Formats: sequence, structure tokens, C-alpha cells
Amino acid sequence: MNIRLLYLTREPFPTFRVDVATLFGRYLPRFGVYSDIVAVREGDGGECAWEAGRAFTRLARGRGGRIRARLMLALDLFRLVRADHAAVQVRDRIFGALLGLWAARLRGKPFYYWMSFPFPDYWLERGSPDPSGLAGPGRRLLFRLRGRLSSWLLYRLVLPAADHVFVQSDAMRTMLESHGLPAARMTPVPMGATIPERIEDIPPVDDPRLAGRRVVVYLGALERARRSEVMIEAMAGVRREFPQALLVFVGDAEDPGERLWFDALVRELGLQDHVLFTGWLPAEQARRYLRTAEIGLSPCARTPSLEVASPTKVIEYMAWGVPVVANDLPDQAYLIGETGGGLCVPLTPEGFAAGILQLLRDPAAARRMGEAGRRAIPGLRSYEVIARSLAEKYRQLAGGVAQ
Repeated sequence: MNIRLLYLTREPFPTFRVDVATLFGRYLPRFGVYSDIVAVREGDGGECAWEAGRAFTRLARGRGGRIRARLMLALDLFRLVRADHAAVQVRDRIFGALLGLWAARLRGKPFYYWMSFPFPDYWLERGSPDPSGLAGPGRRLLFRLRGRLSSWLLYRLVLPAADHVFVQSDAMRTMLESHGLPAARMTPVPMGATIPERIEDIPPVDDPRLAGRRVVVYLGALERARRSEVMIEAMAGVRREFPQALLVFVGDAEDPGERLWFDALVRELGLQDHVLFTGWLPAEQARRYLRTAEIGLSPCARTPSLEVASPTKVIEYMAWGVPVVANDLPDQAYLIGETGGGLCVPLTPEGFAAGILQLLRDPAAARRMGEAGRRAIPGLRSYEVIARSLAEKYRQLAGGVAQ
């Protein structure tokens, strides 16, 4: 039985979020689950293909344009719901989810909510006192107001009325149970990765700055909220024993002010020759840095919003045969424990330095960890495995087996 969803997403279209583009765009159709995506379109306005179904988009330019487009797209759901849609699904939108719920009820369709991140909790955290001074009192107040309103809408109105809720992790399901949601109406769908079949056929990145260096890599966004500075501070201890060590940040900070703060920290610690920022790169080029890396890092603070996350970094490092040094965020600790593909260390400069040094001192042990992770991760987190399980859940829901 094929299934078709009407799917309103938070991210602009086309999206580089793998749990949208890869899971829904590529893998779920192989198992008979299709989706008509509804999303803001940014950029030059050119149409983009969505192989899993049709794409309903509105072009947006500028902040005001995005707000108008997001509102109109949520209202569009009332006219876009068709007889062949098995359900209306909304991803991470909050007011948009309320409109999606009404549209589904008016058309007699089930309503599903996909929660990849607890945005209300994150906004409340952003509204807390900021010792760095990067966020002023006015901005923090706006975050608190946004967090409280969105928390009330999501946890009091939308989620209790949803027919089913897809969450990012077991920890997120437990968190939502504390808000009164029954576990039987939630399904964890963790992040996954596309597993390269033959990494030896993919050439390492051609970057002369890496020549002769012991490369330690971090793939993704830099955020003080995640405690990304721990990696830089750890390098101060690593370089004393391994002066050829180089920490490569393949990515950047989303906030220009935060990037300036990280640059200042590198200068303050005298690590200009030991820390490299590549900036944002195309995904294929970014992953080629993993072919040169001896270690992959994944620090992530255990705040209420991040505690329930399912970071992709550990999965991607393992998929590329790179041993991992990460802290004890529940999903990270689970993957390291299940695969033996890395080390779980305290989220401190000393903890990360100790993990990095342990692997740099024993390349053979590091290589064995990388190989163990690469062998085990496909069975746990390949999108082939995740899509097969998720497609079965959609069929159960469509048949009224699990509500």
C-alpha cells in the first residue's frame, strides 16, 4: 500500500537537512511513502524538483517576505489537502502546526507532528542571562516571550491534539511524556546518514594547509550554546605533546558575533597555527576532509533542548571510518557504546584533550575504533534501515493499528 503525505516543513526548499531531503526525498519513496512538500522557497526563485511528490512553494525575499510566505503556506494547507493524502504532517512549525491541525480536521485527515528539535525550550534558554554579553536584555526578553507563547501553543494545544508525534530520540519522547503526552502516540526517528560504499574511492581533500599535520576534525555549526569552545581550549593541551596537530572546523558559526568570539579565543590561546576554519562548504567537499582526519569531535552541551537531540556528527564520522571523541549526550553515548567506534569523555577541555591525546598516541587503536564504527553504523543508522522502519509505522497508522 502506497501512502502520500501533505508535508509542511520549517526549512526553506530545497533543504539540505538530511532527515528531509534524504529520508523523505530519496529513501521513503523506495518503500512506498511519498510526500507533497509545502515550504518557503528562497534564492533566485527557480523551481526545484522534489522527487518524492509535488512541491508547493512560495518565494520569499527578506525577513518580512519569509514571515508572509510562512503564514500563507500554512493557510495553503486548507486548499492543498486532497483525497489521496493519508495525513497532514507538519515539521517543527508551531503556529503553522495549529493551522495544519485545523486543515486536517476540516478535511477529515489524521494530523502528524514531526518534532526534530524543541524550539520553545531553546528560545527560553536563549532568553536566560548571557554572561558573554552577546545578547542584550531586549533580545533576551523577546526570546523569553517567544519561548513562553510557543511552549503554550505546542505543548498545550498542538501535540495533545495530534494523532501521532514523531520525535528525534528516546530522550525526547521521555521529555514529552513529562508534558502529559502518552508514549504510545510517539515514535522516535533518530538522525541517520548515507553510508558511502567505498570510501577508498573518494579522494581526500586537496588542501595544502593539512600537509604534514595530524588532523582532528569537527563537521558542522559552531555554537557557544553547544560548548564548541571546548575543542579550541582542548587544543592548548594537545599541541604541547603534538605540535603538528591541527583542529579543522569544517563549517562556521551561524551568528557572525559568535564567529568573532571564537576567533578571539584562538588568538588569546595562541592557537592560530593549530586551528583552521574552512567556512561553509558543499557537502561533498566538506566530507572529503573526513578522508584526511584521524579523529572526529562532537561536543554538545546537555541543556534541556540539546539533551534530547540526535546529532549527525557521530554517525557521519563512523560512516567514514573516523574514530569519535564525544561527550555523554544520550544518543552519542548510545552509539559509541553500541559500536565501539570512539571514546566518551567529559565535556571539559581536559576531557576532550585526554581523548584526543589517547587516540593520537595510539594510531593502531584509533584505526580499529574507526573500523568498528564503520562496520556497525549501517545496521543502526543508515537511512535504508530508518526508512524501512518508518514506512512500516506510516502503514500501521494508516491502518489504525497504532494511534
